[in-house]
Amino acid sequence: METKKKITAICGWALPVGWFRQLVESYLPGAEVRAHYPKNPVNKEEATEVFSSKPDWVIGYSLGSLWLLVHKNIIPPQTKIILMAPILAFPAEENLGGKTPLGKLKYQKKMLSSSEDYLTSLKGFFELSGIHLPDNDLQQPYSKEVLIRGLNFLETASVSPQRAKDCVAITGLRDPLLDGNLLKRLIPHLTLVGECDHSPHKLLSHLAQQHDGSSEPTDQPIFPQRAL
Repeated sequence: METKKKITAICGWALPVGWFRQLVESYLPGAEVRAHYPKNPVNKEEATEVFSSKPDWVIGYSLGSLWLLVHKNIIPPQTKIILMAPILAFPAEENLGGKTPLGKLKYQKKMLSSSEDYLTSLKGFFELSGIHLPDNDLQQPYSKEVLIRGLNFLETASVSPQRAKDCVAITGLRDPLLDGNLLKRLIPHLTLVGECDHSPHKLLSHLAQQHDGSSEPTDQPIFPQRAL
């Protein structure tokens, strides 16, 4: 009996867990998919619990990619790490591929903190990212405090490009939040997907094309060996 590949998918900022899990399943239908949203991204214990299931793959999208890189040392060595729209540091001032000025990020956090109904802020962010969620998935999936922790993480966390050395890395050339050409210089094995924005759909489609539908990845250079 064929064993299903176990995939743990780490959500981008504010993305509902159920929506992201179903999206990954739709592109990788032969896999057993779990999804997680980092409630406290700097918390090592939370990360340890997520990785305790020893998945075959972990897919980190956007904020989720930065979260994987920050906690990379506790990811099981046999687990493939896949970074979609990889973030080394989010603020543009860090010169690590992010396009968003720090002042704009701080303003977003201020608006989120002061607004009782922050649904409008979320919709604006998703529209910029090219993500179109059904209305029922837009009903403030996380508390304001959890969302602000995520923005704090994006504001302050950064990693060396070397952290991505043995990871799969994929991003879009038309991403409004990330400079793909700069990221390519920092991460030479990064795959740039033309006509792709920050939305995870085309990134997942590209990943699925490297996969033959079985429980094992095809012998493609997109899957580098992890350094032990």
